[in-house]
Amino acid sequence: MESGESLHHASERRAIHIITDAVFGLAIGLAAFSLTEYEINAIEDVYFAIGFFFLTFFFISLFWMWVRRFFEDFPVHGGAVIGILYILCFLVAILPFIMRLFFSGMFGGATEVGVIAQTWLYPLDMGIISTLVGGLHVLFLKQGRNTVPWSEYKHIATDGFSAFIFGTGFLLFAVAPIDQTLGDILWFYVPNAIADIPAKFGVWLLLIIIAIPIYIVIELGLRRMERSYDYPE
Repeated sequence: MESGESLHHASERRAIHIITDAVFGLAIGLAAFSLTEYEINAIEDVYFAIGFFFLTFFFISLFWMWVRRFFEDFPVHGGAVIGILYILCFLVAILPFIMRLFFSGMFGGATEVGVIAQTWLYPLDMGIISTLVGGLHVLFLKQGRNTVPWSEYKHIATDGFSAFIFGTGFLLFAVAPIDQTLGDILWFYVPNAIADIPAKFGVWLLLIIIAIPIYIVIELGLRRMERSYDYPE
């Protein structure tokens, strides 16, 4: 991909790539270590701790794989990508600390800090991380059009959409009231079986329902774009 990138910006980009690899790898290790903050009193505690860590491991490793392809396979250039990666690295770096607060509030009485970490600090951090990863996909879609095979371009477009959906879900979870149901926060009627779901979890269900038709529209738009796509030689 021809970028016309200066040596100065190229050097900065390579440096932030090294930092990004180090931060993601270290964050996964420290997140696992944060499990030691969770007191195990019953077998249910084991299931919860492993399940919660698996969820975090899944998203962080998935985002890491997605971000890595913009280093070598499909490099994205410019100051915007460097800025996004700096913020992304910071948020990933503090994630193990937030997880430690999350687990510390699970026993010995729910502390105020622990509740804050569980109800909005952790999902806020994950939501912004997901959104920034989606932003990297948008930058590639702008720079990479007509320069990579269509199958790869379409694949990254759908991955970018997924990243924004994950980000929106986490952010909605962060702002949804902890003491209300989905029916309490909606202005339109929904069946009681759905309305009685706690708002923090119901927003994910609502988001999935909304995301399906949006995905169909994006898929149709990509099919139309494919007809005019200038395939690289």
